[in-house]
Parts: sequence; C-alpha cells; structure tokens
Amino acid sequence: MRKDNSEFITGFLSESGSFVRNKDYFAYAELDDIACWVIARGLDNDQEVESAELAAKSVLGYFLQKPSISRYRIRRYLQEAHRVLQAESHRVRLKASLTVIVTDYARVRYGVAGNTRLYQFRNGRLQWQSKDQSLAQQMVDGEEIAEDALDLHEERHNLLSYLGTPNEFRPFISKKFPLYDGDVFLLATPGLWEKVNPAEMQDGLQEAKDPEAWIDTLEDVLLSKQEHVVQNYTAAAIFANKIFKTDPQKKWRIIKRVALILLVLALAGGGALLFKMKEAERIADAATGMFEHETAGDAFIAESDYPKALKAYSEARNAANIVKNKVQAALLVKKIRITQLIVDGDTAVKDEQYAKALEKYDKALKEMKGREDFNQTEILEKKEKTQSYVLVMQWKKEGDLLFEAQDYAGAEAYYQKARKLALETSFVTGEKELRTKLDEVASKKTGIDKEKKTLDGDKLEKQGDESYAAQDFEGAIQSYTMAQEIYQEIGVLEKVLAMERKVTKAEEKLNPPAAPPSAGAPAGQPPVQGTGAGSQPPAVQVNQGAPVNQTAPANQTAPVNQTAPVNQTAPTNQTAPINQAVPVNPVAPTYQLVPVPPVVPTNQAAPPAATAPATQPVPPPQANPPATANPTQEEAAKTP
Repeated sequence: MRKDNSEFITGFLSESGSFVRNKDYFAYAELDDIACWVIARGLDNDQEVESAELAAKSVLGYFLQKPSISRYRIRRYLQEAHRVLQAESHRVRLKASLTVIVTDYARVRYGVAGNTRLYQFRNGRLQWQSKDQSLAQQMVDGEEIAEDALDLHEERHNLLSYLGTPNEFRPFISKKFPLYDGDVFLLATPGLWEKVNPAEMQDGLQEAKDPEAWIDTLEDVLLSKQEHVVQNYTAAAIFANKIFKTDPQKKWRIIKRVALILLVLALAGGGALLFKMKEAERIADAATGMFEHETAGDAFIAESDYPKALKAYSEARNAANIVKNKVQAALLVKKIRITQLIVDGDTAVKDEQYAKALEKYDKALKEMKGREDFNQTEILEKKEKTQSYVLVMQWKKEGDLLFEAQDYAGAEAYYQKARKLALETSFVTGEKELRTKLDEVASKKTGIDKEKKTLDGDKLEKQGDESYAAQDFEGAIQSYTMAQEIYQEIGVLEKVLAMERKVTKAEEKLNPPAAPPSAGAPAGQPPVQGTGAGSQPPAVQVNQGAPVNQTAPANQTAPVNQTAPVNQTAPTNQTAPINQAVPVNPVAPTYQLVPVPPVVPTNQAAPPAATAPATQPVPPPQANPPATANPTQEEAAKTP
C-alpha cells in the first residue's frame, strides 16, 4: 500500500568497459511496504563463479524472506551473503564489495561492505555519501590525507572489510534517514566514481528529467575522459519523486502506549509482569493491524484489485487470530473466500480455462448474494464476458471441423461469426487465433480457384491447338487470347508468354505477308507473272482494224499446225487508213508475251494470238508510230 501512495523510479546501466567480462552486478526488489536495492563489485578472478552476482542475489533472497528496514536485519542480509561466498570458494577465494539500501518509502537505511558507494542528492545538491571500508578512507578520517584525494589515492582499493574476507566481517550499517519528496540516490561501483567526481554528478543531475537521462550523462562524462583502459562500471539512480506520508497522530499513539507500558512496569515490576506487558503490546499491535488491513482490503475491493485485497484480508485474519477475536475472524474468512473465488476465476480466464472460470464466478456470486461490500454487477459482467469467450471457442471448433472436411465456405462463416463476437467482447487472444484461421481459409480458397482457372486455361489452350491444326486460325486466336487472359489473372507468366507466341503464329498464318517486287521492275509497275507450271501468260490485246506495229521477238515459235509467213516486210511508207484509230496503251507492262499470229484470211480481223510465252521485253508504244504490218495485215488494211 505504501508503494501505491509513493513514486520511486529506478534507472541503471552496467558495462564491461575494455574487458570481456563484467564483474559488476545490480538488482532490486520493490514490495508493497518496503523496497531494496543492491549493487556489488567482484574482487576475485574466478572464471566460473560471478561473486558479485552471487552476493547480490543472496542479499535480495534473504530480504524477500524477511523484509525489514531494521539494522539487525540488514546486517543479517550482509552476513548471509558473506557466508555464501565463503561456502562457494572452491577454486579461489570469492570476494566482493557490496552496498545495500532499504526503504519503507518514508525512511531509508543502507549498509556497506567494501568500496561500492551510495550518494544522496537533495534539491540538486549532494547531501551525503557513504564511506568506503578502505585504508584510504581511514586515512581521510584520521586527517592524514585530504578528502578530495580519496578517489585517486593509491590505497583506495586496499579494503579493510568486504564480503568473503578471511578475517572478521564488520559491515557498516547506517541509521535511518527521513526522506523528502525529490530526493535522489546514486549507487556506483569504483569504475564510475573514480572517473566521475561529485561535482560532475551534481551538474549532470541539474538537466536530467529522469534516472535514465542522468545515468546516460554520467556515462558520457566517464567516456569523455578517453582512458586507454576503461574498467567495469555500474551505476543505478533512484528518484524519490513522492514519498509515503505517514499519519502524524500514529506517532503520538505509539508514544502514549509506550508511556503506559513504562508506567505499568514502574508500578508492578517483575519479570512476569514484563512478559505480560510485552504480550499485551503484541496483542495491541495485532488489534490495530487487524482493522488497518481489513480497511485496506475493502479499499482494494472498491478498486477491483482482488489479489491485493486477498492479501490484506489474510493479514487481517491472522491478526484477528492473535487477539482471539473469533467474530471478526469469521467475517474475514467469508471475505477471503469470496475474494479467492474471484481471483481464481480471473486466473482461469488468463489460462484460457473458461469453463473453470464460469464455475468460480458462479460460486462467488452465490457467496456475495445480499452483501454490499462486493460489486456484484462487476462479477456478473465478468461471467457474461466469459460466456462469450466460451461461445467464441465453440464456434471456432465448429469451423475447425469444417476446415478439416475441406468445407472452406462453411468454415469461413463460423470463423467470421466467432471473430465478430470476439471483437465485441475484447477477446484479444481469440480474435488473433480466428484471424489466423481466416487467413488459412483464404489461402485454401485461393489455391482452389487458381487450380480451377488453370484447368480452364489449359482447356482453352487445347481448343486453340485443335483449331490451329484444322487451319481455323481465327478460332485459334480467340481461344489463345482467352487462355492468355486467364493465365494473366492467376499470374502464370510462362503460360502468358506461350499464348502470346501462339497468337502471333496464328496471325501470321491468317494474314501472310505480301511477296516483295521482282528485281529489275521499274517503280510503280506491276511485277511480271511467272511462266511456271500452271501459269497462264497474259493475253495481248489486238486492235482490230489497225494493229499496233509489233515485231515478234527473235526465236519465236508459231503454234502447232499454224504456219506464219516468214520474212515478210511491210511496204515502205505504208500508212494506215485515216479513219482507223490506232489505240495506244497508256500503261504497258515492261514484259509482254507476244504470240506469232496465224494466217488470217482476207477481210477478216486477226484472231487473238496463241499463248506462246515470250521472254523478250517489248518497248512501250510511241505516239502515232508508223504502222508496220505483215503482208496479211497489210492486205486486210487495204480491204474496204
């Protein structure tokens, strides 16, 4: 309770410096009514046992068994740690320096064995510091050397007492010091206080807002000295921002009680009476503690802090048994039972044992029925929330069964419903599990969808292959394109590229590229058709009435069964009749096949020539050329 009504903040660091091993150690424990901090420095060279850690843990262990701020108890803590080091000294003699500080959040007491130190600052200034158990400190106390020379004196590590000493162990235990709001304490090993003097500590404290900031500043100061070898160093800062305020009237009650006891002793005297008086004092203390603890328990119940209430009620019941107040003890037992049921229910919820939690809450509600010192509404809310947790887990289980049966749609429906309820009831653990389950369902569904689409794409690709084989290139392109879209959707890149290649191949078959023009053809003229097998030569238009002056190429062979006149030459200056027009072909192909005309009877136009192929080029016609005809054509021209 004292801890809740005070504010003590701790910050610390512990570094090995230039060495591999750190032989310093710091630990602390804060209980409800008392707290303890321990700092230690190992002085031996044992490579297996850390003497500082062993000593500090021993002090804290004995403190937790019997927490106290009394001088006797603190001395016992140090003595027990001293015996532990002696018992563990198998290879080498274990030894350590150690400082312990204990507070009840209103006062403080400390103990020192060796040369680890404690500093107290108040209002930003150094109030006091602990004394080392060293020869150098003894010389300062005897005014043989100045106090300023202590931190660097050659005898500062010559210790007169320490944990594990073979001589008589005599630790120093201080008196109690009252605390005030804003007091600051610093625990330090020699690795720090040798390099950072009190003035530097005080300067760093002026700008520090919390223990961590102050400790970091002290470390920066230490490292700024740029020593070639940096020893192990450890520092722990304690900021007592708010101390526990005691009842001022309680002190006067104690004084009056002591005065009454002294008066009774003075009147009665004798050892038996002294014993009875001590027993009466114990009973009086128990009676006072009984009511105080019960009041504290009621306050914790009002704050819904049931574990602390349970502890307070237990202490009140023990006090009631001491004073033999059976009625009060019975009432406290009832409170303890109800509180214990609530605590057990909360613990079961944390352990995810929801059925057990419901059982505990039901019993607690039954026990507190008709009572006003417990919040029945709160317990009902706990029960309803736990019932929701049970329903969430039941729906999750149903979803798991469907998931195992590969009914992913059904499993998803149960998971979604359970997750919604978990969010409404702030069931964090259940919501997290259900979110994971939904991710698994989505993954499964995505895999199935991808497999289905892959099969559809393969089917379309196969249809395209069949269409291509049947020379249905348009159908093949359509099937390949649809398959490519499906593969693109499911991210199968190699299939997408394969479809692209197949589409291109089908388009080439559907639309073949045009043949390039023949070599030697003038620009703008159509290419010469070939004379291979199956090709027909183009027919030469013969103008009836007045044929164009055409000369058969050399080596021209007349068709079979036809006899062409040989070496016939048209008469000189022979002209065509005026009324006959000679057509001129505006565009004539570069190469024309000119057949040899057959014998034509008189007064008849020459029939179309047979298709004897020619390979000789014919020059384009000229405007109004002189007509040159064979005898047959000349005769036909003269005939009216």
